[in-house]
Amino acid sequence: MKKRRIATLAIVLTIILSLGGATVYGYSQAERYKRNLQYGYTRSLSDLRDCVDNIQITLNKAVYANTATEQNGLAAKLMRESSMAKAAISVLPLTENSVDNVSKFITQVGDFSMSLSRKISEGEPISDTEYKSMHNLESYAKKLQKDLQDVDPDFSSADFNDSLKNTEQDFSNFPSMIYDGPFSDHIGQMKPKMTEGKKALAQGNAQNLAADFMGLKQAELTHTQDTDGNMPTYNFTAKDGTIRISVTKAGGYISEMANTRSVGAKKLDYKAASAKARAFLDGRGIQNMKETYYVMNDGICMINYAYLQDGILCYPDLIKVGVALDNGEIVRFQSTGYLMNHKSRTLNASLSSADAQKKVSSSLKVKLSRLALIPTPGLNEVLCWEFQCTGNNGDRVLVYISAKTGYEEDILILESSDNGVLAR
Repeated sequence: MKKRRIATLAIVLTIILSLGGATVYGYSQAERYKRNLQYGYTRSLSDLRDCVDNIQITLNKAVYANTATEQNGLAAKLMRESSMAKAAISVLPLTENSVDNVSKFITQVGDFSMSLSRKISEGEPISDTEYKSMHNLESYAKKLQKDLQDVDPDFSSADFNDSLKNTEQDFSNFPSMIYDGPFSDHIGQMKPKMTEGKKALAQGNAQNLAADFMGLKQAELTHTQDTDGNMPTYNFTAKDGTIRISVTKAGGYISEMANTRSVGAKKLDYKAASAKARAFLDGRGIQNMKETYYVMNDGICMINYAYLQDGILCYPDLIKVGVALDNGEIVRFQSTGYLMNHKSRTLNASLSSADAQKKVSSSLKVKLSRLALIPTPGLNEVLCWEFQCTGNNGDRVLVYISAKTGYEEDILILESSDNGVLAR
């Protein structure tokens, strides 16, 4: 009996020691993980400070650079430092929205630099406005330098995020940056060209237009909450919310429609879907639209159309039509690109197709050329010669050469599959 008690006690002690050992090991691992995390945060804060230092001094130099080689080199350095700064910010334990203004500033530094590099490469000089933007960026980089030195490095406390509040406040009044890039402030301020100067429409009239567009009776539509912003719309639903449709308050244009019904088994191919989409556009008086690319997903064929002006394809004027492949019903319609960009244009090419083709890589075999208006990263427009080419490995490539300057504006790869044709 005594031996049994001793054995039981030994087992209990072994379990206790094992649990204690596991607890100590777990605590040790947790401490190691915490130290590694703290080290990662400390390293990222240090990297961020270094990047901002480099951004400030590079911007200071850029104001005085006077040759394309040096200007391009400094622009490349700014893009690199901006990218590294964003990577450092992504690692830090920040609360939501705590450094949104700072992140925007750093993003715009890189984006603005890319825009300048593109302009310099095309032989254009930096404007007085762009030099002023450099001065503004440099002064705010100095401010960010100082603020980051005052940041509390105790990442485990609320003091870390609190110490960034002043920094974020300093950047709340950062002046607008207007340039040819996707993060330029002018993009968020853009208003649809199609609605400029158009009279406001009464809600009842808009409901009539929506009903006619859908082939429904006005009473079948229900008015829901309107949309404000740069393109205010009246919004309506039908068939228990399955259908949603929006009409611009100015001008009364259909901006979007979505029928979210379940789509049955596929019965139509792309060719049949294309015919349905074309008939839909024609039936609503939407003319001069040329089909470009399409993709089929979830039983819907979404087809892109660009406006055709005097044989010139205007890609910014985009309309998308979605066709259900079970019965050919139009279940998607998006005309935001068209409404935002369409206008009367004077389009003249200074460069001939033959001269522009000399700028195309010798690795490509040109199959076809045509004039096309394409959007820039900053949503401006440039008239180009579009060359449809084949690469050495069978790639289908689109090359865009400016019809004014002869510079390459863009290169896209056409990807074809059973689900469609896309340009990337």
